Amino acid sequence: MSVRLGLVMLPLAMAACEELRTPQVLPPAILSGEPSSGAPLRAAVEATTASFANQGLGLAGHPADAALALARFEAIAAEVDNRRAWPALTPSIGYAMNIARNENRAAIGAAQQASSAEVIQALGLVAQRLRANDRTGAAEALRAPTFEPGGEVTLDRLAEIGPLPAAEQAMAALSRDVRRLDLDGGWAGAGPWWQNGAPGGITDGLGRGF
Repeated sequence: MSVRLGLVMLPLAMAACEELRTPQVLPPAILSGEPSSGAPLRAAVEATTASFANQGLGLAGHPADAALALARFEAIAAEVDNRRAWPALTPSIGYAMNIARNENRAAIGAAQQASSAEVIQALGLVAQRLRANDRTGAAEALRAPTFEPGGEVTLDRLAEIGPLPAAEQAMAALSRDVRRLDLDGGWAGAGPWWQNGAPGGITDGLGRGF
């Protein structure tokens, strides 16, 4: 019996191993862009802080910009969580980023249980397609269950997005701490994208003014 069970489970185990070896689908090109002359992660922090400043006034009525800003925020929040670039980051910033991420998702109807990769991928596609005047394609990128209800409803929420105070405060605090780490030498100085930005990777151009 145990031999037969092992034979049944073997294909499942091999499939799981293959899934672990398979790279995740890279986000759309609008998030990668041209290589940055400076540190991409620092540029991403600066751009995202600016997007949410002044109660996010610059995002109102600009759904493509809102989608890109929210995608950037998700990516930066993931970096704060894993602390690869910032091992000496003030711990309270992680809590602030998580609270803000929940607020951001609630504002547009993104599922709280969705993975950051799913949300980033979808919002990046939305920004890309809206800039290409493809509203239908943008709505199709906002699928359930990642977005609730998704589609045109979520597009309307992006266009009418209001102030996101938790995101504004979290990004302001992160920017201050990044400046502190610059002075203290608190960057880890390792990893893929905050140094050079892998071509086609989400982080390569997150800080650029798309």
